[in-house]
Amino acid sequence: MIFAKLRSALFLFAIASVPAFAQSAPETANQAPPAAGAATDLEEISTQEQAPSFQIKVSLVEVRVVVRDAQGKAVGNLKQDDFILLDDKKPQAISRFSVEHNEPAAAGQPATAATLPGVEIRSQPTESLRLAYLFDDLNSTPNDLTNARKAAEQAIESLTPGELLGIFTLSGQGTQDFTADKERLRAAVRRLQPRPQAGSGPGACPPINYYIADQIVNYQDSRALDMVTAEVLACQFEGHANTAARGIARQAADRTVSLGEAQENLAFQSLNDTVRRISSFAGQRTMVFLSPGFYVGRPQQAALTEVLNRAIHAGVVVSTLDLRGAAPSALLGTDVSERGSGTAIASADMLQYKQSSNLAQSDPLMQMTNATGGKYFHNSNDFSGGLTKLTEPPEFSYLLGFKPQNLNNDGKFHTLKVELKQGSGLTVQARKGYYAPKPKASGEEEAKQEIAEAVFAQNEIHELPLRVQTQFFRSGDDAAHISVLVHVDVRQMQFHKSDGRNLNQLTVIAALFDRNANFISAKSNTVKMHIKDNTLSTKLDSGITVKSNFDINPGSYLVRVVARDEQGKMTTQNDVVEIP
Repeated sequence: MIFAKLRSALFLFAIASVPAFAQSAPETANQAPPAAGAATDLEEISTQEQAPSFQIKVSLVEVRVVVRDAQGKAVGNLKQDDFILLDDKKPQAISRFSVEHNEPAAAGQPATAATLPGVEIRSQPTESLRLAYLFDDLNSTPNDLTNARKAAEQAIESLTPGELLGIFTLSGQGTQDFTADKERLRAAVRRLQPRPQAGSGPGACPPINYYIADQIVNYQDSRALDMVTAEVLACQFEGHANTAARGIARQAADRTVSLGEAQENLAFQSLNDTVRRISSFAGQRTMVFLSPGFYVGRPQQAALTEVLNRAIHAGVVVSTLDLRGAAPSALLGTDVSERGSGTAIASADMLQYKQSSNLAQSDPLMQMTNATGGKYFHNSNDFSGGLTKLTEPPEFSYLLGFKPQNLNNDGKFHTLKVELKQGSGLTVQARKGYYAPKPKASGEEEAKQEIAEAVFAQNEIHELPLRVQTQFFRSGDDAAHISVLVHVDVRQMQFHKSDGRNLNQLTVIAALFDRNANFISAKSNTVKMHIKDNTLSTKLDSGITVKSNFDINPGSYLVRVVARDEQGKMTTQNDVVEIP
């Protein structure tokens, strides 16, 4: 399964030492022999099989913004100076600004925003649409998935040539990777079924869901504990007083929270995997999440921020479809038997908690759309029509970035607000906040994760003085060879000094994907530099070259190169190789 490959690859990059440098040593051209008694070139530029030590860059918070006029049409002619960005009510300096234009397939006309001087424009024709349907089979009822299945089957029939669709699930079971084969897509949709991992079903004693349990365990809600205790007395002790009831209620809450957190971990892993998978494509990337909503417990709230950060950075638009529809029971919380919220003796309190639970379940769906520029379809039973609307991305969106000042790694929530200096008649859609990173056990591990994320991203970054060259040759009718050469201009790199040496460390990864962006393999090399001043000024005019080799079959491939030094600077580059 593709996600298993992705996770294996990420695990490789995150914890494994780099391969021995003897397999692809850096080439130092035009170097004079070292003087007698001097350190050799191998000692000045070498490799090792242990993980490097990195310094982490200041975090950049990215905010995707969609501005619409009174008719609901996205506006694309705004500039950086038109926006005001507030972090916890404090104005922030916008350090990164770009406009994304999703060109309508039939229009073929230049974007209005493309005429703005000094503004980065990223145009993405919708002919190259890559669409992912992510089904919430962890929290959905059979009726929810029946509605989702019917809507998806109709949408599959309307796929046009050039569009690829992938079917994914929160459980990770029954998925179908991106394809234009309608029969394979229909088969994947037919396999959809509820796969709940946590929560109490109808008739459970005591009746308790993840939301109520979280209020008891993590928010010390005594009223919720009293309510569940009353349920225990009603369903286990026939209403007779029993001193054990409160302990049983607490144990039920602890157990439900544990199961809920485990289910959330699985859900966020699948959300991350789906975003990574679709972000490996070029062109317009849209993900539609079909779900009745789900509750994000207190310990997991930062995980949702991480998913949104990844989607924003990759330019993936996430839209959500609420499978609860417009049924009064779903909206008001009266259908307690279907979703396992219970009734019994504390029915009035239980109904109120059920209503609060429904609102809390809607919140992640709204956050996903606000943060990524997508749409939230809810309070309607027209699921087929809603799914069609959600696949249409906004024509224009803006990406604002800022570096928070004195940001503490304390995991606290920061409110965000985006305003327009002249916003009469315009509405602004943007994320409402983000969670500060939590303290990391090791900056080294965070750096490895940053590299792993970059391998499966699609954007290009150019912060290091290097260039990439790919070569290939046929070695037989069914065999070919690709060489990836990364030329590093060492004299243009930044170093820090220690004991008369220029120190830095460069990790270079060359990854190979097939034409459908399926991961094939990767090679990783670390270049450790502790170079003398004389060597740096006179013997490294041609730089160094890191070489990675791949034996493959003829075909179309994407080569993705990621390089990162210990100061946190990074370069990422893509190259397409066609081997006839």
